[in-house]
Amino acid sequence: MRRRLSAAAVLAALLAVAVAGVARADGDPASDVLIGSRVFYPYYSQTSKEGVKQLEATVDAAYAAGFPIRVAVITSPYDLGTVSALWHAPQAYCRFLSLEISFGYKGRLLVVTPNGYGYVDRTKPDAAKLRLIRRVPIGKGPDGLLASADRAVRTLAAAGGVRLPAPAQPTGSGSSTRDIVLIVLAGAGVALLSFLAHRLRRGRRRRPSPTGS
Repeated sequence: MRRRLSAAAVLAALLAVAVAGVARADGDPASDVLIGSRVFYPYYSQTSKEGVKQLEATVDAAYAAGFPIRVAVITSPYDLGTVSALWHAPQAYCRFLSLEISFGYKGRLLVVTPNGYGYVDRTKPDAAKLRLIRRVPIGKGPDGLLASADRAVRTLAAAGGVRLPAPAQPTGSGSSTRDIVLIVLAGAGVALLSFLAHRLRRGRRRRPSPTGS
């Protein structure tokens, strides 16, 4: 009987730990991602793939150059989960987030929000570096935040004596190519209409008169 009670107690304890872990994970989405990834951005926001890839490439380059850093791009209070009260306090949230992931990562952490930046290193605030990145203007919308995060990472790396590769220039090839194709097609259409009109006029001139003269 005692063995059955002990087994039941152990099972109940394990279940409680599992439930607590799930509840904690749902409380702060960024902490779930940044424990294993280098960049967090809301998957549901309308961010451009190009902007996301650029930020990820910059962060990867920083790691490769010996300047590890992780970045959380926060676009709305919803991104903060149960700590949405910190929406207007990016530095406080950054400190909170660093403690949440400290069991797996204790390095540099950058938070970018429409309300400003947060920055800590080894879970500790760095006032000088925070003042430095606050000079980087915050862009509008999800893509603007991604671009601001990219510039802030580069600013921090440069302050640490690390030069990162220049960001890839937006190709714009899709719209440019489409515009060129449309122009060519429009020109071809005008030429075709002109040719048909010319043939029609020549046909009218050659058509015999009704009197047969």
